[in-house]
Amino acid sequence: MGNYRSRRAFTLVELLVVIAIIGILIALLLPAVQAAREAARRVQCSNHFKQVGLAMQNYHSAHGSFPMGLLMWTGSTPASCGPPGEPAYYAGFGWSVYLLPYLEQPQVYELIDFIQTGGHPHAFSYFEPEGPSGKNTRKAGESRVETFLCPSDPQDGDLVSCCSWDEPNTPEDLRQTNMCGVADSDDFSCDGTWPLQFDRADGVLAERQACRMRDIIDGSSNTLIIGEVTGGGPGSHSAHFWISWNVLDTGQGINGAFSIPGDGTWAHYRQTSFSSFHPGGCHFALADGSVQFLSENINFDLLQALATRAGGEPISEAF
Repeated sequence: MGNYRSRRAFTLVELLVVIAIIGILIALLLPAVQAAREAARRVQCSNHFKQVGLAMQNYHSAHGSFPMGLLMWTGSTPASCGPPGEPAYYAGFGWSVYLLPYLEQPQVYELIDFIQTGGHPHAFSYFEPEGPSGKNTRKAGESRVETFLCPSDPQDGDLVSCCSWDEPNTPEDLRQTNMCGVADSDDFSCDGTWPLQFDRADGVLAERQACRMRDIIDGSSNTLIIGEVTGGGPGSHSAHFWISWNVLDTGQGINGAFSIPGDGTWAHYRQTSFSSFHPGGCHFALADGSVQFLSENINFDLLQALATRAGGEPISEAF
């Protein structure tokens, strides 16, 4: 009589139980993995802010001031932004342009045509593909500068819409940034559109005039200089761009109105608020070069006090 060996196999029920257990374990592990990845992205984003804060310090050491927030007009401003006078020449370069040599981006900086025939700064929104000097400001504005981007933003440094001059008027004009200068505590514009001049704004990076360290009466460790921003999301071609118009105010708070992390809308780069895709707040660089992650629930009066350079407000609580 032959010997028969019994063979053990999984039943269908046992197999389904094992699959269910594996599914539960994956479901439990996935949030932890995502949280770890976001923590790494947040550290990288903070490092980018630290690099920009250090570049600001180096620029100040070399020039005796921080860069202008925007060089929007040379000559007088439009009547809506100040007393009328000689026609103004539209320039448009932002603070980040002047930091490029301090961020190991000389190849992008060398593309920018600052001088046009007649001695005027070259208007970024009216340049030809190659200006009179043979430089290519447009190519510079299209360049991806990793230091100005945050890896937590799914928009990932899109080319975004800027101007009507771009024939055939595509929505891919200039490269996105996740950083904006703090120009004012309430409203960086004089009329909802054009930026306030430095002597009319209360932040560090306002229009036309450069801020010196001695102008920051509130103290460099109590004064915001750069904040984090988000755009309209992947495929929207809507966001701030680094070459110009990259200043904001704290009037909408953090993750507030007209931001995707806030109310879910993005209206225009002149109207949105400081925001990020990090849970609970966003990064800011201060005038002393340090970096802070400020909560979206920060006391609004404290946030505005931190935005002013010489408001004299007491900072009586941690931030």
